[in-house]
Amino acid sequence: MSVTERTAAEQQEKRHQRALHIIKRWRLMDDEFMKRCFKDNIPAVACILRIIMEKADLEVVSVQIEDTIPNLSGHGIRMDVHATDAAGTEYDIEVQRADKGAGTKRARFNSSLIDLNSLKKGSDYEALPESYVIFITEKDIWKHGLPRYHINRMIEELQQRFDDGAHIIYVNGEYQGNDDMGRLMHDFRSAKAEDMELALLKETVSRYKNNPEEVAVMCEELEKWSLEERQEGRMEGHREGLQEGRAEGESRLTTLLKVLKAEGRLQDLERAIEDEKAREKLYQEYHME
Repeated sequence: MSVTERTAAEQQEKRHQRALHIIKRWRLMDDEFMKRCFKDNIPAVACILRIIMEKADLEVVSVQIEDTIPNLSGHGIRMDVHATDAAGTEYDIEVQRADKGAGTKRARFNSSLIDLNSLKKGSDYEALPESYVIFITEKDIWKHGLPRYHINRMIEELQQRFDDGAHIIYVNGEYQGNDDMGRLMHDFRSAKAEDMELALLKETVSRYKNNPEEVAVMCEELEKWSLEERQEGRMEGHREGLQEGRAEGESRLTTLLKVLKAEGRLQDLERAIEDEKAREKLYQEYHME
């Protein structure tokens, strides 16, 4: 084996080990992994919604991952999980590790576009289905220790619900109660399938964490991130007359930022951009030395 071939093999092995390290850390609270686990997985999504909605008989009939709802006049949305139940109720499930990703205005916007997409041309407004925007947040952003927070419109003077069929629910990812919600959030925080409690979620995560074929597919995709960014960095470096080392450094940073975004670590992503010491610690954490 030539020196060039040996170097290429070593770089490939580094990318592979880095990918394995990321997969080992991934949890359902990481939206990139969550979307993979729930794709075409109606039983797992039904399990989650039955617990969050407190409806043991809720029947999910369709699940779409990263379903895009365009907005012809501006910004559209791409839902992590878009589900519909047997009654026609629509659910937008979003996993957010950063608090600002689950802001009140985003919840309002998502809800409005779901309505806009649901009402067929010529249909009466009363045909609008019930809808729920559900944010599962890593932290208890409302800081009252409750498992879930329901947001509904009110007629203030009457202290009466204004029941327009649009609902927003914030699920507290820090909740640790000894109930179904506590077990659900425990499983969302677990990186190991064997530590999980809900059978459907445990089986799903085990399939992606422990099945060699699934792990190989995820590794290949993650390795491509590093390889593609490295190649792009080199090309850009040559175009601008930059040194190879600088191009490699920029490539490594781009890969780090991509991984942090995939894991929803938006605050760490900002720190990596602005703080060199924080960036170096993150390189070490992800074995990108």
